[in-house]
Amino acid sequence: MEGQVGGSKTASIVADVSETTFETLFGEERIGGEVHSMVWDPTGERLAVILRGHPDDPGSQAIVAVFRTRNSPVFELLPCGFLRGEGGAQPQLIAFHPCFKKGALLTVCWSTGKISHVPFFFVSAHIPCASPGPVTASAGGWEQPLFSER
Repeated sequence: MEGQVGGSKTASIVADVSETTFETLFGEERIGGEVHSMVWDPTGERLAVILRGHPDDPGSQAIVAVFRTRNSPVFELLPCGFLRGEGGAQPQLIAFHPCFKKGALLTVCWSTGKISHVPFFFVSAHIPCASPGPVTASAGGWEQPLFSER
């Protein structure tokens, strides 16, 4: 049997993840490039993508890009943030926890053997309820906000 495609039989570009350069407080940053893998969280509101960068450029490092997404009434894909490994560690595998009730919990396996769990706290657009306040994680006196808006 031959496979058949339904729908409009056309494709449209929804995101340009080609490499780009921009200035930050830490200097010039290069983000983007070849997509290695991508995963969507169970709510359909966060998309994580491993971007390999340019293989011929030593200044181009692999990262995990996180996007806010919405499918209705129109498809939206908005940059939410970037994750980079410590000491040049490369992301190898990403997955969202299937039952995280406070938003989305991303697990990243790094080339160094370390595993990171990164929470994205948000109230799902599918469940009407009050928004939680910002949550912080403290590590040695340093506080980092772990709050992500819808």
